[in-house]
Amino acid sequence: MGLIQQQTIKGTVYSFLGVIIGFVNIAVLSPMIFTTDQIGLTQVMVAMATIIAQLGNLGFNNVAARLFPLFRSPRKGHNGYLSLAFLVTGAGFIICLVALSLYMPVFVENNREKSMLLARYAEYLPILVGIIMLFTLLDYYSKVLFNAVLGTFLREFVMRLVLLGLILSFYFGIIDFSDYVFLFIVAQAIPALGITIYLLIKGEFKFTGFREFITPSLKKQMLSLCAFGILSGLSGIAITSIDKYMVNAYVGLSGAGIYSIAVYFASLILIPARSLQKIAIPVISEAWKRNDSEVIQNVYYKSSINQLIIGLLIFIGIIANMNNIFRILPPEYAEGELVIIFFGLTNLMRVSAGASMVIIGTSPRYRYMTYLMIIQIILVIGSNILLIPALGISGAAVASFVTMFIYIWMNVLLLRKFYSLWPFKPEHLKVIVAASIICAVAYFIPEMNLIVDIFLRSLFILIIFAVVLITFNISEDVSRIYKKYLSDIKKLSD
Repeated sequence: MGLIQQQTIKGTVYSFLGVIIGFVNIAVLSPMIFTTDQIGLTQVMVAMATIIAQLGNLGFNNVAARLFPLFRSPRKGHNGYLSLAFLVTGAGFIICLVALSLYMPVFVENNREKSMLLARYAEYLPILVGIIMLFTLLDYYSKVLFNAVLGTFLREFVMRLVLLGLILSFYFGIIDFSDYVFLFIVAQAIPALGITIYLLIKGEFKFTGFREFITPSLKKQMLSLCAFGILSGLSGIAITSIDKYMVNAYVGLSGAGIYSIAVYFASLILIPARSLQKIAIPVISEAWKRNDSEVIQNVYYKSSINQLIIGLLIFIGIIANMNNIFRILPPEYAEGELVIIFFGLTNLMRVSAGASMVIIGTSPRYRYMTYLMIIQIILVIGSNILLIPALGISGAAVASFVTMFIYIWMNVLLLRKFYSLWPFKPEHLKVIVAASIICAVAYFIPEMNLIVDIFLRSLFILIIFAVVLITFNISEDVSRIYKKYLSDIKKLSD
């Protein structure tokens, strides 16, 4: 757990720094500066490009997660892995370009009235797709080389800092909205550029031959993993991107803008999970290679309880400050309240399952995930079709909640059946009960001045929650960090 814990902490720190900037960008400045349509435009474009890019990668990222330990050989340029990755991704990008060129006229016409801005700037979609595909390829390569922090730092912190500059430039009239959209697209390339420079410095950006290394047996495995990876990619974005696209289709860009802002608050829960998932991939993959079930179970449990603790802390902080959130946002965003609640619960379920999806995805039984992913995709699309027309943007959040509930439990039960792995212990119930009580008390604290209210309400939650964790020793990692902190203070005082 040393490498996982170290890089998870680093990644979480970078992510939270990015969250501070992202909060200013999305929650404070954007609603004040941009219209809901303008916010919806960038969010829907990124969501659409992400969906297309997942298909365009042709599932090759799954090969990295599962088979890179076989390629690993620094002296031999990892047996041509990077060359192969670029070849497959390049072929996928060409397929995407052909498909987009055929579909674009229909897409523009369908959005000309309801989502005029999207129709106007749709020409940027191919560029955005290519940028996302390149970043994903390089980020996965960096992960399997045991550097999961760099991609997080560049995307969550550096890029958001650049976007802050663009938003302020638009606000002060230095650039117009057309310039802003163009530069927004350009800014998406910064993480890919940063990883490329890092790999060049480290001598890992090598294009070597791979034909002699790829045996018929390995080729068969890779084709199977790619086919599975395409479905896996679609499943992964089913909750995070398809909903925004469907909200735009049924409600329009304005609804998508409001929905995106609300989802942002709930997405704060996933920050630690993103960092952990990245570094957990190579560690668990190596554990499967050694058939070390003890390491896998340890990672599974600790990732579950620690992510749940942090996720609950963030969630109850959001719920207790719900009135403050809507004191900050313009009045039209009030319809996003249920979106925050249901999407927050959705993300709590995701983090409580720990590294379950990584474990299944890298296990010998990874093919069983195919059926679960098909079910998830059908559920999320079907439930959105049923609920968005009836409930508006809240329907999309409820659809995500229902889908994730079914999908997560099927993942967890699958691991229990085949490998006797189980992430939950009584500590999970203890922390949920404690968090619920703390949230209820904090919610009814009398309202004060905005800044004072946010500070005192959040401080109350943090202190009481920490006391409960330490008193009942709910997490070994939290208790160890606390004891180390006390020991350091004692040494300084002596």
